[in-house]
Amino acid sequence: MNLNISREGLYELVWATPVRVLAAQHEISDVGFAKICKQHSIPLPPRGYWAKFEAGKKVYRQPLPERALGMPREISLGASKWNYYGSAPKNLVKLELFPPEPFEEALADVRTKLIKRVKKCAVSRDLSMAHPVIRKLIEADIPRRQKYLSSTYKSIYDAPYFDSPFEQRRLRALNALFLCLEKNDARVTSSGKNPQDFSVSVGMTNVSIMIDGPKAERSSWYGGGDITKAASSPLVVKINNGAAVGGLQTTWEDKPDGRVEAHLTDVAINVLVAGENSCREREHSHYQWLVKYKADLIDQAKKTKAAAEKAERERRAAEEKARVDRLLSEADALRQAQEIRAYVASVQSLNNNAADPVPEEEVRSWARWALEQADRIDPILSRRFLLDRQ
Repeated sequence: MNLNISREGLYELVWATPVRVLAAQHEISDVGFAKICKQHSIPLPPRGYWAKFEAGKKVYRQPLPERALGMPREISLGASKWNYYGSAPKNLVKLELFPPEPFEEALADVRTKLIKRVKKCAVSRDLSMAHPVIRKLIEADIPRRQKYLSSTYKSIYDAPYFDSPFEQRRLRALNALFLCLEKNDARVTSSGKNPQDFSVSVGMTNVSIMIDGPKAERSSWYGGGDITKAASSPLVVKINNGAAVGGLQTTWEDKPDGRVEAHLTDVAINVLVAGENSCREREHSHYQWLVKYKADLIDQAKKTKAAAEKAERERRAAEEKARVDRLLSEADALRQAQEIRAYVASVQSLNNNAADPVPEEEVRSWARWALEQADRIDPILSRRFLLDRQ
């Protein structure tokens, strides 16, 4: 069972009711419920809290910390991490929807706080203290390098990816940025080795980060001319592929008076702000989706009702037509039965007065059969005319 609840509301719940009870109510395991609370920085009562509480002893209630950047203000219990807003409420049509409350801090104020909090992003001279994502790329290059150096015919397709001065500079810049972001509660992941494959999780919001040459377009990678590419070759840094984020700088390039490495602290800060901005936009988008979904549900309900009413009218019309058709058919049957009886009477009368009559026994036998047919189709005798009343 999904429940959409504010972060403050969930905090009040877990300090008013034991987690095992809440978890059972929402069909979630105790561990799963606790993980949701931890993910949203909601403190839980410590071991022994409820025993003291029930005994009337004084207990300490840990305050709710500030919401982390990139984390939603509303929590959907039972929703997956990929859909933290959950599905629409089952009673959405009956709910009155209100726009999200304004955030207490403007993005500019969030950035100002981060400027004071985020320490300088320093680029090391080597990669001996590499971030796990960078270390994985370096280690994957070792067998390629060994094969390349030991080969008689050195193919660019076997060359190591990151040996050129340019690539070493790029990895050092990425490493410094990643380490800085990890220190500020962001998590860096990579889906591959290409520059566009790096992603930063700011809370529950993903932000892409890329450092590469300004004109590089690498859908796949091989050494090629990059084996000896100079470290002085220009670099560009892009957040979310350089997409505009409400006055926030998302692109930095090498310039004659300075390299991008000097701006990595600003890059880290803006990555965090971009994550928070995306989280806010997602909340507003979710509200707009609910408004549209509710309108669609209402419209669909109207269409369904109209279609059902039309089908009912058509059913009743068809039913009435069928009754009339049966009525006409029964009238024809009655008329035919009466005509048969009249015909039998005429045959018998004419035969009695005939100069050379048919033997009476044959006429009687035929008349009996003919009258049976009349009785069989007569709706009055069979009472078929009463079926329409049922």
